Amino acid sequence: MPDGTLFTVNGAHDIRDYGNGPYNPNADLKYRQTEMRDTDGNWKLGPAQRLPRGYHSNAVVLPDGRIMVTGDEAQQIANDPDIQDDMDGSIEIYEPAYLHNGDRPDLSAVPRRTIGYDDRFQVLSSNPDDVRRAVLLAPTTATHSVNFSQRHLDVRIKSRSDGALELQAPPSAQAAPPGYYMLFLLNEEGVPSTAKFVSFGPPVGI
Repeated sequence: MPDGTLFTVNGAHDIRDYGNGPYNPNADLKYRQTEMRDTDGNWKLGPAQRLPRGYHSNAVVLPDGRIMVTGDEAQQIANDPDIQDDMDGSIEIYEPAYLHNGDRPDLSAVPRRTIGYDDRFQVLSSNPDDVRRAVLLAPTTATHSVNFSQRHLDVRIKSRSDGALELQAPPSAQAAPPGYYMLFLLNEEGVPSTAKFVSFGPPVGI
């Protein structure tokens, strides 16, 4: 998550009979329970998901800091002839508690060019003095219980000025493989801005 916490989501039980078993929503509620881990390593239970989401489920962090949860076994749709009921392959959205801790920091603009490693770059914000952290989150590629691109990096805030922050890019491709990342600004309460995408990599032509 943008604030460094972890959110564990998706799961089910006894739903793999492909065409002959019960519909997924009949799975025990305890297998739909989400879990959250704070920055001190403590785990606690979160809300239960409306649907069990098994083998082909997915969960991605959205630029607004919420979590979009999708997918499940094909039988959830194919095994159910009534497309008007609650087994229609719908998505669920989880809204973390940090979105209820006050106003978001503002992130107005970021560079559109690819930013070189260890370079300094400027982002625009109407309230730079309220920003305590700048965080990169890799866009998620998740399936089969594994998030293949999970990466969370704090970037240094080098200076502040009226309407802007100067940040320092990750030092190398080992820290941040080339590509696009969501940049979040967080305030003292851990509330994230709406992210904007930035790109890191070697200079063009190298």
